[in-house]
Amino acid sequence: MSSILTGFEFDVFISYRHNDNRSGWVTEFVKALQEELAATIKESVSVYFDTNPHNGLLETHNVDKSLESKLKCLIFIPIVSQTYCDTKSFAWQHEFCAFNKLAKEDQFGRDIKLSNGNVGSRILPIKIHDLDSEDKTLLENELGGVLRAIEFIFKSAGVNRPLRAEDKREDNLSRLFYRDQLNKVANAIKEIINGLRFPGRKDIDQDPQSLSGRDTFAGTKAPSDPSTKSIAVLPFVNLSQDATQEYFADGITENILIQLASLKQLRVISRTSVMRYKKTTKSAPEIAIELNVKYILEGSAQMHGNKVRISVQLIDAVSEDHLWSKVFVESMDDIFAIQSSVAEIVAKELHASFAPQESKKLKEVPTKNLEAFDLFLKGRHAFNQWGVEGYIAASEYFKNAIALDPEFKEAYSYLASSYSARMSWNGDLSPDEANKNIELYLSEAWKRGPTDNDYLTKAFVEFFVNKDFAASEKLLVEAIALNSNNASVLYTYSYLLNMRGRVEEAIKWVNKAKVIEPLSAAYFNYQTISLHFLGKNEEALDTLKEGLKLFPSVLRFYDFMARIYLTLERWEEAEEAVIAGFRTSSIRPPSMVAFLAIASA
Repeated sequence: MSSILTGFEFDVFISYRHNDNRSGWVTEFVKALQEELAATIKESVSVYFDTNPHNGLLETHNVDKSLESKLKCLIFIPIVSQTYCDTKSFAWQHEFCAFNKLAKEDQFGRDIKLSNGNVGSRILPIKIHDLDSEDKTLLENELGGVLRAIEFIFKSAGVNRPLRAEDKREDNLSRLFYRDQLNKVANAIKEIINGLRFPGRKDIDQDPQSLSGRDTFAGTKAPSDPSTKSIAVLPFVNLSQDATQEYFADGITENILIQLASLKQLRVISRTSVMRYKKTTKSAPEIAIELNVKYILEGSAQMHGNKVRISVQLIDAVSEDHLWSKVFVESMDDIFAIQSSVAEIVAKELHASFAPQESKKLKEVPTKNLEAFDLFLKGRHAFNQWGVEGYIAASEYFKNAIALDPEFKEAYSYLASSYSARMSWNGDLSPDEANKNIELYLSEAWKRGPTDNDYLTKAFVEFFVNKDFAASEKLLVEAIALNSNNASVLYTYSYLLNMRGRVEEAIKWVNKAKVIEPLSAAYFNYQTISLHFLGKNEEALDTLKEGLKLFPSVLRFYDFMARIYLTLERWEEAEEAVIAGFRTSSIRPPSMVAFLAIASA
């Protein structure tokens, strides 16, 4: 059977490791896909599938012209499994990598504009297992970007296997349903074929309403009404084969994000929310819808010795046009120049500009000691885990960074913040113990030029230790003036307003913060506080339960839940909440120990 388009051998090529078909899963999938395609696309779609190991293309065969002709297809579907990503295998070398090269060089190119205005790849991965990190990295290195696949995975306790037609949705932790996933594949193939056949035309043979809510690999709808100057900096992919290098990719992501957040003209989604997309397979438009932004910045980072390779691309998530991309291959000495260059170019593309003072600050080198900078990135990575163990580890990293560079302002700033976090209800230090360190390190950061983060730390001390709410509010207002994109400041201000009895105002600031940081533990934390102060304890409990589904290890949620149950005199539930919290952490905060004693008395 020939292809729908002349000059091509097949429409679809199915690539897989033969070991993954011992149970017949791939054969069943191909048969079901052909039936779904027949019900989705008017023309017959030709599918190449090596069904006969004695007569087809074996993994032991040498590459020949017959394979090259079969690879001349419109769409390549790799069945990505725990065994597929093997550089020594035939499927990887002579099918996946070979098609990736061929598609880039033919008349269409590998990535094409679809009829709905989005961009789709002619490589359409089907994932049947969760992958090891090194396999995911191998795939993303070859693809040159984030892996986005349609999943056929069944998950339950200790189970990671291919999804089958007979599996029930309610038994599957991933909530996937075989027929739905199959339909997504067929619709994605239809969109890609239409994009190839009718380049430049809109909505070919599609019902726009049917596409508006569909979760497909190939495309999705644009955000409802995103600001033209709104952006999310997605977690950079760690292209190193070493998983311990994750902190470096995360650090580059956050540095660029912080620089862009200093621009008042932009709405920049916070680090906490974007980090939830670290392992995502969602497309840029899908992420843009969830965060309600127009632009997405994504990239990858790799460090080897004194060399770094950073790849960056800016995407208009509404049209999925790639506006700008660049690959930096430099020495670590140039890392700060790379970051500031990316921030300046992105700002220009979004028609925003740094003021002279901001531009000068952008080009400042925080430290000339690269070992200190490396320790700082590790410390900030630990700090961002929202847990006492992380704060303790962060404190040590920041101290070691300062030992190498006593003028490292950011290290002082975050060190003070880490002690501030350790002083809170779920911390490991008393206010007096923590405050000695906060005052010491905050004063060092302050005399080097205070940031919004330093104003936040100082405000926290004023209301938590000194109980001077007026002084704290003044500091928080100054912090907001410095950086209105700092969601932590906005959330903390809402907390302060609650403490001052201005609960309705507090809720407004929670909602403002949520626009910048919509997918974080902070939202559930501060929303709970406001609801509790309003006396809406059942709603507060519902908020905490929802938060725990997403963030089951946040000790503070169990603390708040126990407090509310005690308020409602629901002693057994309060005890259960405290015990559940203890299971998540080796730390035993005094407040929770006291609650357990009260609840069990």
